[in-house]
Amino acid sequence: MKKYNHSIEKKWQKYWAKKKVYQTKDTCKKKSYVLDMFPYPSGEGLHVGHPKGYIATDVYSRMKRMQGYSVLHPMGWDAFGLPAENYAIKNKVHPRKAVDKNVKRFKEQLSMIGLDYDWSREINTTDPAFYKWTQWIFLQLLKKGLAYQSYEPINWCPSCQTGLANEDLEDGKCERCGSVVEKRPMRQWVLKITDYAERLLNDLELLPHWQEHIKESQRNWIGKSEGAEISFTISETQDEIKVFTTRADTLFGVTYLVLAPEHPLIHQFCASQTCTNRKQVEEYVNEAKKKSEIERTAKGKEKTGIKLEGVWVINPATGEKIPMFVADYALAHYGTGAVMGVPAHDERDFTFARKFALPIKSVVAPRKITHCGVLLEVKNKPGTFIFQLRSDEARVLPGKIGFFGGNLESGETLYECATREILEETELSIKKDDMRETFMVPSESPDYALFVTRIQDVDPANIVVHEGKGLIELTVEEALAHEKVSAGAKDVLRRYFSAQAEPNTGEGVLEDSGEFSQLTSAEARTKIAQKYGTLKTTYKLRDWVFSRQRYWGEPIPVIHCEKCALENPSGQGVVPVPEKDLPVKLPEVKKYEPTGTGESPLAAIEKWVNVKCPKCKGKAKRETNTMPQWAGSSWYHLRYMDPKNKKALVDKKKEKHWSPVDLYVGGAEHATRHLIYARFWHKFLYDIKAVASQEPFTRLISVGLIQAEDGRKMSKRFGNVINPDDIIKTYGADTLRVYEMFMGPFTDAIAWNTNAMIGARRFLERVWRVQERVVKKDNPALDAIINKTIKKVSEDIENFKFNTAISQMMVCVNEMSDKEVGQKQWKSFVSILAPFAPHIAEEMWNIAQGKGSVHLAPWPKYDAKKLVEEFVTIVVQVNGKVRTQITMPSESDEMAVRIEAVKIAEKWIEGKDIRRFIYVPNKLANIVI
Repeated sequence: MKKYNHSIEKKWQKYWAKKKVYQTKDTCKKKSYVLDMFPYPSGEGLHVGHPKGYIATDVYSRMKRMQGYSVLHPMGWDAFGLPAENYAIKNKVHPRKAVDKNVKRFKEQLSMIGLDYDWSREINTTDPAFYKWTQWIFLQLLKKGLAYQSYEPINWCPSCQTGLANEDLEDGKCERCGSVVEKRPMRQWVLKITDYAERLLNDLELLPHWQEHIKESQRNWIGKSEGAEISFTISETQDEIKVFTTRADTLFGVTYLVLAPEHPLIHQFCASQTCTNRKQVEEYVNEAKKKSEIERTAKGKEKTGIKLEGVWVINPATGEKIPMFVADYALAHYGTGAVMGVPAHDERDFTFARKFALPIKSVVAPRKITHCGVLLEVKNKPGTFIFQLRSDEARVLPGKIGFFGGNLESGETLYECATREILEETELSIKKDDMRETFMVPSESPDYALFVTRIQDVDPANIVVHEGKGLIELTVEEALAHEKVSAGAKDVLRRYFSAQAEPNTGEGVLEDSGEFSQLTSAEARTKIAQKYGTLKTTYKLRDWVFSRQRYWGEPIPVIHCEKCALENPSGQGVVPVPEKDLPVKLPEVKKYEPTGTGESPLAAIEKWVNVKCPKCKGKAKRETNTMPQWAGSSWYHLRYMDPKNKKALVDKKKEKHWSPVDLYVGGAEHATRHLIYARFWHKFLYDIKAVASQEPFTRLISVGLIQAEDGRKMSKRFGNVINPDDIIKTYGADTLRVYEMFMGPFTDAIAWNTNAMIGARRFLERVWRVQERVVKKDNPALDAIINKTIKKVSEDIENFKFNTAISQMMVCVNEMSDKEVGQKQWKSFVSILAPFAPHIAEEMWNIAQGKGSVHLAPWPKYDAKKLVEEFVTIVVQVNGKVRTQITMPSESDEMAVRIEAVKIAEKWIEGKDIRRFIYVPNKLANIVI
């Protein structure tokens, strides 16, 4: 027999195309829609890391086809957007020409790998016949009020010269070019994805076959927060500031309020001169605008802010006037852009309060408390505390040094207890403002704790001691070392300074919170919210900024008419393009670089921009912003079902048959952009009865990255890219396919190793040589391994465990390498190899006189009765060292194995006593002498 030569691959690729082996049939009741995240066709073409996911879905879809399913496994091109436009500008070609050239190159490479795509269903997002329906979906969103214009600040990339959605950012930088984004007010189109936030979150429970880490990414991005919106009245006015909080139970501990630098009230305070330090505030606000969101909110970042001098608000729970600050750790788009400062119970607020010497008031204890204590700090000697030296006749702790304080009496607040105890013991009167910081200091005793209150600016000369010999001033170190300081006082000191180091952010029981004291945090949250505000749910998810100020994107199908704007101001003069006039095509232009002014290059094309209004027939202008790259990719899975339909997005019968996608494979980096957008659009289409399923993708699997041999990401910039063309030329496409599936677990990242390709190649060569031993009659000695292999490969492909499936086939080939193989057994093996190595399998099937294509042959079924081998080979050890082996019936008991093992190992035993016999059934026998 001739040696295996991978030149056969082109022959079979031509055969499959001619015979339309992979063309999808809509008629079969059993369907399997297998989808790859379609690629952006770059100028560089594919590197060996790209095909990993494509090969995996190819293996899976081939098995499904052989199992009798009608398989839809399509491919297309995500060719609009910044990457294509930037590439075209850099290489001085029109984006259309660049895309067409790149698509041709990508398709050529994918075909070389032998993938089973139905190319008759190929789509391209830049095809007007495709984006006609992208525009149609936008018009439906507009009709339902889910598309609107906004003039608020957006993320602006100064390099790409366009607006970006939050999802297009990574650490406050443009995901595409790495530039730090700015906030720039600009007219834009926005989609109201927040209207679907709750459904997007809840319906993740409808997706049990999605990887949990992907679902968790979506939960975190949606960022649901259940809390309360509470109004704080601005002092001396009737105006209010609304604050959203998830911890309404801490309202009595609010000691200041923070506004985000973008909050509109700041301008109002400055303009009305209510704020007396207007210049400094404006300078701070301008500096904050230069920082990215990640810079402003990074953990461990030094807190900055500025007080709004002359502006106070009233804490609605306590009636106290509290100061207001502008601080960049508050974000305009989270909640209301205003934050209530609760330093005793929030790390961020705690750090801020420490820096600006703001009061810290603890109002939540881990449990109910029964005692209150007071700690006095002396101003003229920082770090020194006043203790009372108790008399020798004192009822409690005679002769010891301790704190001033006492027990909370029924109905008392902490302030009332503190003032009473201090007055009784020292004749010192204190005001509420004197109690700057209050910390709950827990005790080891489960029913005992102290609230320690720091009272600053106390002059020891004003203190008269009634319960003790006198006063004593000590530093913390002195007190902890002093023999007369009570053990309890030392314990409080240690715990007090521990409490000072960090806030108590947990939940517990409310204290010093008026009528809500002694309630649990959960109980108090609802009751406080109902009394001082309203219960409310917010989301981190923002509405989707849907317009780009660039050329290469789908035109947004609306027209702006001044006359219609005057007649209907609420409509802003926006007139939808009639559906019969879709698609609105991109005009051919010579210059398509970004303008830098915030307008799209389309704005300068007067012949295209200036049109008649479809409504009033007056002069009007087209929308010149274009859609983002994510537009077409949000619904493309539907078009594959019916790609040539000119009358509808998708035929309803075909959509009902094929939806939802049974298996979707792609990069995990799309967890919070493409997948959220696609789910949103699909749910909207479901609501308008354009589709029959609530979710687009039943099962989702993310592909692990193939890294370069140096362990870094493959990149032209690093010079570490491996071209699949070179690998295929040297080793063949089947070798590439087997190697990529055998590298490791599918979802794991792993480094490429060209030297390891030889292992996959040798495996295929060994398979090829097995043909020499194929005979008509099946070999019973191979029944067990063949059936085991069919079972394992079938299960492993279903579970995307391709590496272990290949490993099992390697074991099977080793078993067949020195035995005759029955023709039926051989065909079964070739059939399960076919999804992994389709070319060599097709050739061997043809040689074995198989009818038609192996890829249309039935998938073999295993015989459960033959999974157990009739005979097994058992390794024989003496004192743990392998000496020989025996062949025994698989059902042999331990005694029978022992007799045979001892007999064959006689020369190593040499008449010595056998101390132990260790038997691992059907695998190993160890004789211990």
